[in-house]
Amino acid sequence: MFQIRRAAIRSASSANSCMLNTRSIAKPSPFVFSAQSLKPVSSFIVKRFNSDNSYDRRQSQQDDSMSRFSPDVDNYGGQNSRDSSFSRDRPFSAPVDLTPNPSIYVGNLVFHVTEEDLKREFSSIGPVKSVTIATDARGLSKGFGYVEFEETEQAEAAIAAKNQTVFEGRRLIVNYQAKKSRIGQENPPSKTLFVGNLAFELTDTELNKLFRDVRNVVDVRVAVDRRTGMPRGFAHADFISVEDAVKAKEKLADCELLGRKLRVDFSAGVRGSPSSESRE
Repeated sequence: MFQIRRAAIRSASSANSCMLNTRSIAKPSPFVFSAQSLKPVSSFIVKRFNSDNSYDRRQSQQDDSMSRFSPDVDNYGGQNSRDSSFSRDRPFSAPVDLTPNPSIYVGNLVFHVTEEDLKREFSSIGPVKSVTIATDARGLSKGFGYVEFEETEQAEAAIAAKNQTVFEGRRLIVNYQAKKSRIGQENPPSKTLFVGNLAFELTDTELNKLFRDVRNVVDVRVAVDRRTGMPRGFAHADFISVEDAVKAKEKLADCELLGRKLRVDFSAGVRGSPSSESRE
């Protein structure tokens, strides 16, 4: 009887010891877990992806391979670009005339700056005749504009006072408005007219009177500032055909509205350098 009891006790104790040993083996320690989570493969991928040295090495290899297949020659005849009189003498753009005049160019503007904001900023220099923010065909700001004063001396003072100063968090670039030759730079006729230099206080009634005698107008869209809801000083007019737009441009070319001469042109996409031709 005692032998059976001792045998039962031994078997029970051995079973408990096995269970304890199994539990202690199955439970991972924090050190084992962290060692398993840091796999060498993952570390290698992150190192390649974030290493500037690795990128520079691959980039230099790519540049070397490209230099072997791309000799320093000009595409217009196989001559060295540094020795080619064609590439040296060819003009890259039309000459720019920065003769002092009452109008100034204001660049590096934040896109949400309105014409009213620009007028308020430069009114301390002198009376501002007109302000224009250049926009693309969608009516969105291109990041530059023009301010016209009454006298050239006021424009000169504005350049001296405002150039390289910070406005709305960006450093302004202020200079005389460049007057480029319009040869070869006329906007091609289209079914949409750009009408600029509109007074900010212009009402819908006055705008309807302006287009009352213009034929085949489909729609007139006045640009409005998204933040304030105020007019931005220009509009776009859609016509049935290009011929209708051409006739309307001729009719509106010399019109004045609320004491301001309208600036009418065919609407175009984003154009190149900020000259007087881009005052949309």
